[in-house]
Amino acid sequence: MQFVTYNIHYGFGRDGHNALERIAEAVDGADVIALQEVERFWPRSGMADQVARLSKLLPDYWIAYGPNLDLHSPAGFPGEAHTARRQFGNMVLSRTPIHSTTNVSLPRPSDEPQTMQRGALDVVLSTSIGAALRVYSTHLDYLSPLTRLAQLQAIETHHARSIDEGGAWVGVHASEHDWIVGDEPKTPNAAVLLGDLNMWPGTSEYRAALHPESPFSDAWDHAITRGQGATKDGHRIDHCWVTHDLVEHVGIAWVDPEADGSDHQPIWFELDI
Repeated sequence: MQFVTYNIHYGFGRDGHNALERIAEAVDGADVIALQEVERFWPRSGMADQVARLSKLLPDYWIAYGPNLDLHSPAGFPGEAHTARRQFGNMVLSRTPIHSTTNVSLPRPSDEPQTMQRGALDVVLSTSIGAALRVYSTHLDYLSPLTRLAQLQAIETHHARSIDEGGAWVGVHASEHDWIVGDEPKTPNAAVLLGDLNMWPGTSEYRAALHPESPFSDAWDHAITRGQGATKDGHRIDHCWVTHDLVEHVGIAWVDPEADGSDHQPIWFELDI
């Protein structure tokens, strides 16, 4: 399966032009697409519903969207102002069914410089061979290394806890006939963490993030790579991390240097799953 992650900068390329068509063209063909900085009903992007627009541009995909900002939009269209919400967050598109989604709110330590609320969109989907796989799309804080580490710790904690807890409707409700509309897959340990982590290899925070007890490993280190992998300003700050049970399945990885729809470049990974 091919995975790609792309911080789309709400559709603005380096030329200052907003065109989601360029985003869709850059990622089309992947089996799983993780996008960050996807927004709905913001004046700066023409009040576009980018979730709906991307869904139309990529019609062969199941979609999930997790807004981390959800605010009243005073610039809503006439007659729709009460329903237009300014939203900003992460998205996952998958060629195979998405069985469940959870939007995880990430911490912002009060003693660190404050920016916007961040989150991790957690989806459970089917692989090409039918097994369940967890995929995260996330965008970490850009100001504070300590905040980024706290946010990654929150994802690790959520990952471990949710495996123990099981799916969203296990237990009493799952035993009631009117709730059962299909089998919910077991919550898998196997996971792919995709997104803009705002850190690059070699830094102390990167090494701290991939501590010995971390459930994740950087897929780039296990891949057959093409090029240097820089996704923004000469650094690889956009990543694919995999749980240790997926390391042996990592294939090739590369950055698309030609994509011009954002201030980032999309980064691709192949996993034999």
